[in-house]
Amino acid sequence: MLLDRNKYTEAGYIGEELIGDTNKQLDQRCLAVQHSMKDKDFSTYEETLAAYHVTDAEYKLFIGKTAIKNIFVSFSGSTSPIFKKDFLEIYENMLFTYFPSPSNRVISIAKGIEEEANEVA
Repeated sequence: MLLDRNKYTEAGYIGEELIGDTNKQLDQRCLAVQHSMKDKDFSTYEETLAAYHVTDAEYKLFIGKTAIKNIFVSFSGSTSPIFKKDFLEIYENMLFTYFPSPSNRVISIAKGIEEEANEVA
């Protein structure tokens, strides 16, 4: 839909309609990667990414955004952001759950998260 004829040319409008929102397209491709990995459509992670023209960094960013939304929904029942302190405490617990025998580096990261949580309280 062309909103302001002074801002867009017809060619620009048609291009926007054909291309769509690139962020939404990337999210859709990342979601397809996620489903393909679950269904084991390809033999490796790299093949799956290549099939959908998604980089490792793009996919990891998508997973991070999805995880944050899930944290919000689990904690508050909506996708609205929760208090930063609560989020940081949840993230710290995630680290220690994933790394039951944490290295010094993980302990250092967790200490930084705890300090940040105390500062935003």
